[in-house]
Amino acid sequence: MKSEKSKPKKIQSFTHQPLLLEVGCEEIPARFLLDAERSLGERVLAGLREARLLPNVDASTYAAESASAGQGSLRTYSTPRRLIVHVLEVLARQPDKVEEILGPPVKVAVDAEGKFTRAAESFAQKNSARVDELVRTQTPKGAYLSLTKTTPGRPARDILAEILPQAILGLTFPKSMYWRAKSDPRFVRPIRWVLALLGEGKHAKVVEFEILGVKSGNFTFGHRSLGHKPIKVENFKYYLKKLNEAHVEIDTAKRCERLLKEADELMAKTGLRIVRDESLADWIANSTEWPRAMLGDFDERFLHLPREILITVMRDHQKYFAVETTDGNLAPHFIAGLNMDSDPKGLIRQGHQRVLTARFRDAEFFWTADQAVPLRDRGPQLERVTYQAELGASLGSYAAKIKRMEVLASRICDELANHPEFSDRTRDLVRRAVELCKCDLTTQMVHEFTELQGVVGGLYAKAQGETGIVAEAIYDQYLPLGVDDPCPRSLVGAVVSLVDKLDSVVAGFAAGLKPSGSSDPFGLRRNANGAIKVLLEKLPVIPLGSLIDLGYELLKTSAPKSEEIASFFADRLSFYLGRKYRYDTVRAVLAAGFDPPRNALARAEALDSLRGSEDLEALSAAAKRIRNILTKSASGKDWTEGDISAEIMTEPQERELGEAYGKVAGESEHLSRRHEYRQALEAISTLRPAVDKFFDKVLVMAEDPAIRQNRLRLLKKLDELFTGIAHFAEIAEKA
Repeated sequence: MKSEKSKPKKIQSFTHQPLLLEVGCEEIPARFLLDAERSLGERVLAGLREARLLPNVDASTYAAESASAGQGSLRTYSTPRRLIVHVLEVLARQPDKVEEILGPPVKVAVDAEGKFTRAAESFAQKNSARVDELVRTQTPKGAYLSLTKTTPGRPARDILAEILPQAILGLTFPKSMYWRAKSDPRFVRPIRWVLALLGEGKHAKVVEFEILGVKSGNFTFGHRSLGHKPIKVENFKYYLKKLNEAHVEIDTAKRCERLLKEADELMAKTGLRIVRDESLADWIANSTEWPRAMLGDFDERFLHLPREILITVMRDHQKYFAVETTDGNLAPHFIAGLNMDSDPKGLIRQGHQRVLTARFRDAEFFWTADQAVPLRDRGPQLERVTYQAELGASLGSYAAKIKRMEVLASRICDELANHPEFSDRTRDLVRRAVELCKCDLTTQMVHEFTELQGVVGGLYAKAQGETGIVAEAIYDQYLPLGVDDPCPRSLVGAVVSLVDKLDSVVAGFAAGLKPSGSSDPFGLRRNANGAIKVLLEKLPVIPLGSLIDLGYELLKTSAPKSEEIASFFADRLSFYLGRKYRYDTVRAVLAAGFDPPRNALARAEALDSLRGSEDLEALSAAAKRIRNILTKSASGKDWTEGDISAEIMTEPQERELGEAYGKVAGESEHLSRRHEYRQALEAISTLRPAVDKFFDKVLVMAEDPAIRQNRLRLLKKLDELFTGIAHFAEIAEKA
């Protein structure tokens, strides 16, 4: 048997080579592009890690270190016609894999005479080794036989020929297609070429594989309209240069920057400015390989239409930037993105102007035609507009939704009776806004431009003589769309927004459409987030629980889901608070209750302001200890809940704690009723010395049953005090 020796491990040196992968295909939709680019990079990187082809990693410790290796050496790019991964350094050959394989224990594998037993021979045979190659290895469980096994590395090209097709075909898209046999893998668009090059210059070699009938090569193609011939690639620098000469910019950020720069240059000549829209700029950049800005015009007569309608037509339907004067008025111009250098004859410009004019004429027609039937006369039509089919004919129409919203709004108005901005007129305005808020769903304008629902209702209400506050509330009804978006501008608008979102969530749960995992096709999380934000910022006095119960009653269902919905809203409140406060602060506060949400926010603010204080940390530790005693150490035989008896307190420390509790409990309750939570927490923190002395000197689980019960009752009172504003036991110990 070989004696065990300690030898320094040798780390082999491998040649590094760059890898360039480009998947060329028909135009990928802009909305899919960035996710596909990122996903392809992640899949290639994961394959390289698993294959041990990333440099600067010791092969013997690769599994532990590879999770953070190689991140900075990989770059991804994309255009509508290509997905690109560039890895700066890949090992030309996979390092040998050295493994130590543990066998049977020495006491089983070696007999009393020092000879190998059948167990040792079987272990060696199983691993294609000789028994004289086995060594002793000391482990925490004792001495074992072991074997060092070396698996020779393979050339990178061979491994990449397996990794890259899997990485490409493993991409997922919201919509894919097949263009060969139906049994073939699907991809977002037909693949036309694949560039797979390992190395550069004279050392560059193609990683050979075939995917969906397309063989990999060392060539790419330029712009669809401006570059038709294959471009042979030698290295990444040459690749970038030749693609730029062929009118392709692979860097999305550079395409976006150039588009906006050219738009600003065009505006500088006119004294106007574009209406900034980052998402639109990104969309154009992800829809073009060589974007250029083009200035177009439209007839000034269309400027009588509301700004929102004109911008929506230009932005959402034609992907144009609107243009405005320095004082914010729209000008009769637009900026479109070309996918080529120029339009020398102006034919493209004329085409864009002609299409936009037609769209504006449609919008103008809808605006005029819709006015023939004002919103106030459109209510009956909502009976025929389905809101949620799963709720059935009687509850699933928008007319039924409006009725539920009216009842919820009336309850909220009752709660707002003492609000300084509330009056009987406010109640009438709320009722009117709720009555009209969904009527624009029956208009031709919303049928054509669905993204304008609510906005169109507000514009029509204003044009048809409704009160300004009502029109504004209808306009703002879908706000906030996200946690960073503004709330409705008025109290009336806030009520309309809240009842709409609340009914949407409750109806969704009643219809069995609650979110699962990351899936939320009906936007219930978004609606709940918006409702929480409105409650916190605009309607702080409104209790949520009773509204949930009422909303569920209005759906005429007996299914016990109110608690589930309340938990869902509590989770959304946790999400809102978690953006500002520590996780344990949020957990401690919500454990003490979430309704009304504004109180939970105030309690989180108070608790957070005292974070780090010694008193709070000590009381948190004491709260945990109290909870453990009450739930784990004490049993039902030891005590029952009831009043504390000062007469049977035998120790001065428990009498001191009892007196301190009596004083602080009343003061804390008084302050909490006034929502002065910081002062209440500060009052509770004065219990620290008495609590410390109690646990230092007093045995809670005394032998005398009466004394033991009295002390447990005292701890129960403290537990209730420590959980009134926030559950102190949920606060994490100081790291």
